[in-house]
Amino acid sequence: MNNSRFDMKTIGIIALVIIGAVLLLPRLFNTDSLNEPAPVVNENEPIPGAENIQIGNPVTALSLDRDGCAVDTTSQFSGREPIYVVAPDADIPAGTGVFVRLYQDGNAVEDTTEIRADQDYQNTCLNFVFEPVEMSLDPGTYEAEFYINGNPADTVSFEVQ
Repeated sequence: MNNSRFDMKTIGIIALVIIGAVLLLPRLFNTDSLNEPAPVVNENEPIPGAENIQIGNPVTALSLDRDGCAVDTTSQFSGREPIYVVAPDADIPAGTGVFVRLYQDGNAVEDTTEIRADQDYQNTCLNFVFEPVEMSLDPGTYEAEFYINGNPADTVSFEVQ
């Protein structure tokens, strides 16, 4: 009777070791098929589909028309005005992510929320707005840089007085 208990205990331990090995060894040797490594991105290689992405020369404006295009373009703003950053004549394929990063005197200040094209867009205006909410923007030189699929693209400069 003592031998059968020992045998059951031994079998249980062996089963536990086998289950542990099956679960842990793939992770130890990096052969876990569920966790595939992220692809290596070479920044010097073109982005797939990037040849279809076009944005016009970005501008800054005081307002937008009903199509989201710039009205009253300017490069001079007061610290309390909303600043519309617009890329006219844009061709953006479905799935493309775009946001704008605002810099003051070369330092990143704010990013807009990234938008992702739900369809192909041709000859459209991409617009983003920077609005002073609680405080006005500090006087200085600013630059708004478009990022397409996480990669820097065109920029536009302006002054806040």
